[in-house]
Amino acid sequence: MQHGEEGISSATLLYHLSKLEEDELIHSAKIDGKRIYFPKNLRDFETERAFMLLKNENARKIFLYILNHESCFQNEIARELNIHHDTVRHHVSKLVDSEMVEKHKVGRQIHFKIGRLGKEILKGSMIIFSEAYIRFIISKLADDCHFPEIIERTNERIVIRVVCPNEDDIELSIDISGWVIDENPNKK
Repeated sequence: MQHGEEGISSATLLYHLSKLEEDELIHSAKIDGKRIYFPKNLRDFETERAFMLLKNENARKIFLYILNHESCFQNEIARELNIHHDTVRHHVSKLVDSEMVEKHKVGRQIHFKIGRLGKEILKGSMIIFSEAYIRFIISKLADDCHFPEIIERTNERIVIRVVCPNEDDIELSIDISGWVIDENPNKK
């Protein structure tokens, strides 16, 4: 939180956030000791927690390693990523709790693979890109006197037709098949 001439005080910010939450415009949740705020109709707690977990560099590296090396185990992850095994155990535990990762026993070892929520996020699931989010986008288009409708929705793409009075129809096709989580988005 920023203080000073251009920022607002913590107390003022918290007051306004509490008012927005009282009016049910936003939600808040405590995730890993931090209170986060998110739009009520755009995301849910489960998704917000997953993205909060992946903001941590070690958690993100571990998740990507499990994604690319199904049925890997803790010491393998620690060795390959050069991360202490206790750090791996800590982050994997959080990823398992959030259902980003699943664990299963192979002999005497615990192995990991991508879990239910991890698969949904990676596939561009319509559960994650929720109906509420699509309705929000459509309402914004409708505010400009357009009449949008979803004409196709798959894990590969979303197609929206916008009917404009006195103009040609517009068809928007959003390709989501190639969406990936980039470990180093700023790296060239």
